[in-house]
Amino acid sequence: MALIVLHACSPVAVRTAQTVATPLGFDFLQGTADMKSPVATQAYMAPHQAPGPANNFSGIFELSSAPSAGHIEVLVDSFNIAQNHDLQFTTLPSFSLSFVSDGKDIIPMQRGPQRSEHPYWEILIEPGISWDAADDNGWSRAVLPFALKEKRENCLHNGLMTFLYKSDGSSSRAAWQISSETCLYFKVNLWGVAETSYQPQIKPSASEVITAYRGEVARRLPAQPMEQLRNDYPGLDPFAFAPPGIDDASVYGLLLGGVHYRSDCPTRYGPYPYCEVMALPSYSLAKSMFASLAYQLLIERWPEFAAIPVADLVPECKLPDHRWDDVLTAHLLDMTTGNYDSQVVNEDDNSASMQAFFLAETHIEKARISCEIWPRKSTPGTRWAYHTSDTYLLGTAMNAFLRQKLGPEVNIYSDVLYSQVIQPIGLSPLLRWTESTYDHVRQPYTGYGLILHADDAVRFARALNSNPDMHRFLANLPFADSAHRTGQSSDAMYVAKTSYTSGFWGADASGWMDCNKDTWIPFMSGYGGINVAMFPNGGVYYYFTDSNQHGFQTAAVEANKALNYCKE
Repeated sequence: MALIVLHACSPVAVRTAQTVATPLGFDFLQGTADMKSPVATQAYMAPHQAPGPANNFSGIFELSSAPSAGHIEVLVDSFNIAQNHDLQFTTLPSFSLSFVSDGKDIIPMQRGPQRSEHPYWEILIEPGISWDAADDNGWSRAVLPFALKEKRENCLHNGLMTFLYKSDGSSSRAAWQISSETCLYFKVNLWGVAETSYQPQIKPSASEVITAYRGEVARRLPAQPMEQLRNDYPGLDPFAFAPPGIDDASVYGLLLGGVHYRSDCPTRYGPYPYCEVMALPSYSLAKSMFASLAYQLLIERWPEFAAIPVADLVPECKLPDHRWDDVLTAHLLDMTTGNYDSQVVNEDDNSASMQAFFLAETHIEKARISCEIWPRKSTPGTRWAYHTSDTYLLGTAMNAFLRQKLGPEVNIYSDVLYSQVIQPIGLSPLLRWTESTYDHVRQPYTGYGLILHADDAVRFARALNSNPDMHRFLANLPFADSAHRTGQSSDAMYVAKTSYTSGFWGADASGWMDCNKDTWIPFMSGYGGINVAMFPNGGVYYYFTDSNQHGFQTAAVEANKALNYCKE
């Protein structure tokens, strides 16, 4: 995660669509011509009042892509990844997924990233739409939003694909492109064609999938364009909510009065037409959403967990120098283990030596690196150093403890966090999944690796901010106690009125608005330019960018005009 800098930002014009003449019409999809460039995203949208599909799309849809059928334009490549042609960046992972139709909606029956044999990518397919067009000669046209995720990592590259099909199982080739991402170090345009096949089939669970998807859509907050703020709240300026680094924004928004005011989802070729299902990476939002809440759920039931030495639960931390013997699980949550190289924010996490942790695929590798990489520098509980590896060890310790109590198959994510928090809130199926190690252990990453929609981020934060059953998690955060105000806290980082404790960040906004009392705003923050802030009195502000900029001062000051959380 990048250094948190709380500052104002100036309004910046959003990216404008580029138009490219290449059509994706019937002749192209049924032909053999190369796709020479990406096209305007409008090509992946149904025309106004287009009729629903005459052909049914319920069955098994398969896709395979040859390397020669794809193209890449590299925009940012901080680690020279694209030079390794063995990674086959221009090839989509092959997949075989079951779908079901519900009117114009076409719904994948498996959601989340699909593990594959591809050397670099995993693919996730989201619900799309289909329609009929006169020029398609009796075939129906489908569009599927999708995303490519790097194996082991949390970057997401969002794309669109379109193809033609018939109820008898006929299908054309698919045209696809990627022209946006939430990925600081690797920004590329990708496009090409892929071969498809379609086998009509009605699955016994189809009706359940349709019912579940209808419920998913119904639970989403009512959404309005950001510009609507001018009409609903005449004193508010929508441009004040533009995030720092808006040219690199995937989406941003504000929850106010029960309405989700949301930007469009800009890409380099026009607005992403299916913004409501654009896949977004959590990165270190997971330290709050996953690690912190799962930890608090454990200690509510078993308070003794907080005081267990890490080495008693993580065998890899039983080292000859005993550096972990006096480190408790509570220290892992607060990142005050006393084991570090540097206390400069993110210096350790961004170090070259830490890259081995992020690239490791197996649990044994990640655990050994996490335990061995940092030397003992101070007494546990007295100094703070930001380490994603500490949060990974916390997840390992939580899993080990939980299995001691409830059995060897129990999982801290699916059996605790998902079942007790995420499922009751009713978030999207993407959050049934979290990144885990590529081995039989499948240890959740804990500190990063969730995938969510913008609506998920807002509703999760709203629940923390307003739902009594959830608000207890925020109420346990000691942002405003005297130890924090004086900078003497032994269990958190506190500097320049910014605090990190129990997996959450906090900012004292009183100086921004000349409040006569401390006004703490809890927030979740992620690598590359991701923030979700929970304003007092029920507001939520968020953005997902890859600008490597953080901050929400201007948004907080503007939102205060409606929320009135700075009372003189």
